[in-house]
Amino acid sequence: MRRKQPLQPAGLALVASLLLALLLWASNRSWRSLIEADSWVKHTQDIQLATERLQSILVDAETGQRGFLVTGNESYLTPYRHALDRYRAALSEVKQLADYSPAQRQRVERLQPLVRTKMEELARTIHLRRQAGGQEAALAIVRTDLGRRTMDEVRGVLQEMNQEERHLLTVLAAQAQHRGHQLRLFIFSICVALALVGGSAWAGYRRQALTESALRESEESFRRLTENSPDLVTRFDPRRRLIYANPATCHTMDRGPDALLGRTPHELGLSPEAETLCAATLDRAFAGEDGTMVVPFRNSRGERCFQTRFVPERDARGQVGSVLSISWDVTRYTRQQEEERQRADFAQQIVGIVSHDLKTPLNAILLSTASLLRRELDEKTTKAVVRIHSVAERATRMIRDLLDFTQARLGRIPIDRRRVNLHELAHHAVEEVRLAHPDRTVKLNLEGDGWGQWDGDRLAQVLSNLLCNALAYSPPDTPVQVAVHGSSDEPVITIHNLGEPIPPELRSRLFEPMQRGSPPKDKGSRSIGLGLFIVKHIVMAHGGHIDVESSKEEGTTFLVRMPRT
Repeated sequence: MRRKQPLQPAGLALVASLLLALLLWASNRSWRSLIEADSWVKHTQDIQLATERLQSILVDAETGQRGFLVTGNESYLTPYRHALDRYRAALSEVKQLADYSPAQRQRVERLQPLVRTKMEELARTIHLRRQAGGQEAALAIVRTDLGRRTMDEVRGVLQEMNQEERHLLTVLAAQAQHRGHQLRLFIFSICVALALVGGSAWAGYRRQALTESALRESEESFRRLTENSPDLVTRFDPRRRLIYANPATCHTMDRGPDALLGRTPHELGLSPEAETLCAATLDRAFAGEDGTMVVPFRNSRGERCFQTRFVPERDARGQVGSVLSISWDVTRYTRQQEEERQRADFAQQIVGIVSHDLKTPLNAILLSTASLLRRELDEKTTKAVVRIHSVAERATRMIRDLLDFTQARLGRIPIDRRRVNLHELAHHAVEEVRLAHPDRTVKLNLEGDGWGQWDGDRLAQVLSNLLCNALAYSPPDTPVQVAVHGSSDEPVITIHNLGEPIPPELRSRLFEPMQRGSPPKDKGSRSIGLGLFIVKHIVMAHGGHIDVESSKEEGTTFLVRMPRT
């Protein structure tokens, strides 16, 4: 076999030129990535500053308004007048900065009417205060809490925007780290190739220089991101000592960097529970596992709760050389969880009270009145017994609704599936309504196959509630139409009535508890506002769906789709 000829100088120069070109391309790509990341960091800072500026302007305006309302002194309106000159520009700045993101644009669209509402409320109260005897009228508007609720909504939207920006910073940090890792590998490969061409000594020196440069750039990029992050970012060495803490960490801990660096969790003044949990999670992280913990923390600003994630950082050999931790404030979330737990406990207590302390005496009343009605009584006594019986039945229905409401809020309404005929259920429900309302016209149309696996009692409850609702909210001289179409895998129940349409702003929350439409046509109809809420949850327990269509021309139609199994 012939020996391969070594590359000629021209060939070596060509290979070296190609490798150098690739190296320059990789460096340029890395530089562009860093510039892009830095630009996004600055953009995020600008949005946060703009939202803080807008909130500060609104607070100044509100402060001036309150001072003027109390004293009537025009000098108190100086902050308000300054705010009038500045809030539109501040809002426009927020809108311009948030234009890059559809989600942020939607938040700005929610923010604009809230800001206008707030400024209009301030202007209205100031105008009233300037009128003779208008102080009480102005203060009455303030007592409605409209301004406070609007301001809370403004703060909520601004907080959502800032949370979105903080999330963006976290994503950018992860992307920068990932890109830096990829580019370092690529640059390392090029350096190896250059070493083969230019000599092992030069290649080694060059590789080391490039690696150190990439590491410095990566560390600098990391520091730029974390120094401006509102989240707490720290780093621990293998001895479990703190080797980095960003400004947010120092602010939360009420200590400077010198008082934090070099300390272990035991020396940071954590509670025993938090110290134990932190040490255990750190041990798992240095073993190579990601870990998350939620611990309470008390500082000069009160009791807070933080969720912390520990991420192992590996060196070139794959060994865990340090652990990075990122903590964010979850105080509001934990408080909401505790409030929900307390509400659930209270609801369970209500179930016990209603089921045991109210149903038993009502059943006794119903049995007693039924027994009395079977006897021969004088007309006056009979009317009184009938009235007591009717009131007890209505109270029993209200208790049933309250029990169903509580079960729905605690989870799901229980159902007992059996083979039943939807046509028969609809027929019985319509007959019962016709007997109870002989002066009303109720039409029934049945089509297709009505058999399926459902809870017959619960579906009868759905039909009864929707029929009574249609009768209550329609003119007495108009018919109510009930139709069951069983031609598909999802039979459809429709209940239609004429009358005033449901307002569009109410339709989105019509199936929430304690919601009603316009006053019912049937003045004798009484409801605690749980019927449609219970109907929705019964339908959902069957895996179905309920919709409503309402217009002045077509009337109101409830559509219930129920899977057969």
